Amino acid sequence: MDHFFDLFVQEARGRIAKYAEHQRSGPSLDFLLSRIPVERAPEAERDLPAAAVDGGIGIVELDNGHKILLARAAAVGRGVLKREFLADVLAVNSSAVSWAYLIMAESLAASAAVEEGGFDYLLMDGSLYAKAIMLIHNLILTREFQSIFYVPEMIAALYALAHMLEKAEEAGIKTVFVSKDSRFKVLKEYAAFDILRGRLDEYIVERGLGWYSVMWLRRFRRAIFSAYQRLRGDGEARAALDALFRQSAADPVVLRRMEGRSYTTPMLLGACDAYMSYKGLTSVPRLLDAVEDRVEDALAFRGEQMGSAADYLDKARRALSTLPKVLMFYLKPAQGSEPLLVETPLPNSRMFDGAPVKAFYPQASADDVVSLLLAQYKDEAHYNYWLWYAHNVASFKSGQLAEYATYIKQMLRGAGVAVARRVKIALGL
Repeated sequence: MDHFFDLFVQEARGRIAKYAEHQRSGPSLDFLLSRIPVERAPEAERDLPAAAVDGGIGIVELDNGHKILLARAAAVGRGVLKREFLADVLAVNSSAVSWAYLIMAESLAASAAVEEGGFDYLLMDGSLYAKAIMLIHNLILTREFQSIFYVPEMIAALYALAHMLEKAEEAGIKTVFVSKDSRFKVLKEYAAFDILRGRLDEYIVERGLGWYSVMWLRRFRRAIFSAYQRLRGDGEARAALDALFRQSAADPVVLRRMEGRSYTTPMLLGACDAYMSYKGLTSVPRLLDAVEDRVEDALAFRGEQMGSAADYLDKARRALSTLPKVLMFYLKPAQGSEPLLVETPLPNSRMFDGAPVKAFYPQASADDVVSLLLAQYKDEAHYNYWLWYAHNVASFKSGQLAEYATYIKQMLRGAGVAVARRVKIALGL
């Protein structure tokens, strides 16, 4: 018997009614779509040889508060199966380290597939830009004190990612990152700031167009809020400002009325992170200066022999010097489907060459990637059959993780530590 159902109905009905009314009367973001160039997909679909990579994370908690992190990844394709498995004991809790190990495992599996060859396209799950910037943020910012402990792992993951991209380019293999549930607001903000040209301070508009995202910086938020108060009588400007403040609304919301079999004109992203651009951290030497203190702190914090700070800085330098600029676009495979975020590295480019870049790049042809992804699209659940298969192979199932925990329990005999009752599959990374 549910002792709370009556309270649920009473409480939720009023809240949801207010929310529904607000959604009906609130401004739509559809008007922003007119500011975003959209192209028709080519008619021909070409299912060229491809391999796909996905990974999964499992965590087994110990009764002393430590955790055993398990990361695995698989590269699959016709005649391709490469596996990678990483395990570590986490003595310090950090949300970022799971990301690092997942990126590391996926990059290593992808590199192994590239070495074997036999395909033209390498499909990677997730966002290249998000993965690279997340790792770099954890190298230069103290979002959580615990993340300092894992600076060596962040560097290793960044190096594995950059090295994999470099190997694929050298082998003539095009790497394509595909994200089904993007939370990016890149195009939404670009369209909103484009509307605000001539209505907002030129410096604010240009930074809004060229950086992602100025809404993270207090100086810009205050200026934009001030403009919101001043432009009450300008309906279009107010709607654009509303869009900027609606942080829950991401690009797919703006693009929902895109036609099926269409895609946005590719946009070039390079060192456009707002914080890094604001602080002038858009070149490799400046970034290394910021990383150096963090490396020294990490090695002192861990109190174990792990190599010299110079070795880690050299690895960070090689990774940062190798990372390419990113071409991103959204593809809507069919009417009624959610847009997919698609990213490819721009050949012979470097992300941190000193100049922030965030601009449409119409000269970049995306037709081959679009044709490939349309050929491999089945439906919403199977948005790419190779990535779907890689996910099925690599992701942890609860029964598998429980079995791993049983073996870990046996491995811990005599250590004075026991497995806690909880095992976790890390979802949504």
